[in-house]
Amino acid sequence: MVTGAAIGIAIGAGIGLGISLPGIPWLIAVGLAKLTLLGSAVLMGAGAFMERLSDRKQKRDRLPPGPSAGGGHQH
Repeated sequence: MVTGAAIGIAIGAGIGLGISLPGIPWLIAVGLAKLTLLGSAVLMGAGAFMERLSDRKQKRDRLPPGPSAGGGHQH
C-alpha cells in the first residue's frame, strides 16, 4: 500500500513539475503516466485487501473455540 502511494506521489510530482522524458512523444508520456497511476492504485488496493484479510484472521484467532463439529446437544 505504501509503495503504491509513493509511486502515485512521485508521478503526481513529476506531472506537476513538468518533468518529461526526452524523445518520447507527449501522447505516449501521458499514457505511461496514466498506466503508472493505475498501477499505483492497484498496489494500494491490494495492500488494503491484504491488511483487511490479516485483521480478519487475527480477530478470528482471538475468538474462543466454537461448538464441536459432531452436532447435537449434550445434556
